[in-house]
Amino acid sequence: MKPKLSIGMLEKRRDAKLKQLAGVGPLLQGSLGEIRVTCGNPNCRCARGHKHRSHILKREVRGKTQSLYVPVDMVEEARKWVEEHRRVKRLLTEISELNRSILKAYVPTKRARAANRGAAKRASPVIARTARLERQNKLE
Repeated sequence: MKPKLSIGMLEKRRDAKLKQLAGVGPLLQGSLGEIRVTCGNPNCRCARGHKHRSHILKREVRGKTQSLYVPVDMVEEARKWVEEHRRVKRLLTEISELNRSILKAYVPTKRARAANRGAAKRASPVIARTARLERQNKLE
């Protein structure tokens, strides 16, 4: 079981993740893959089984897969962009989870404070009377 972290600690972690987003470079959604194709020339080596290598970028849009040809001289750059997209997506997920944890921690903390105030008022009628008199003086 994970130890519970304070809201301040969770906010520090979230802020550190947000700072990492500041260094975002070019990014590209999808998966880079390699396929083997034939060119159609009967005299080419691909006609004898040694197919040409080609790189494509695949992504899903509205339930359909889209493919995009990636030129050989752009493959490494496209690979970096895809990895940057994955890194940013991971960071956003982590930030979202930290924000959820902050919300979860905030509610019990606020309830505990309210319960403590109520218990203090119930425990000492003098304190409650003093608070009531102070409120009345402010109104006058």
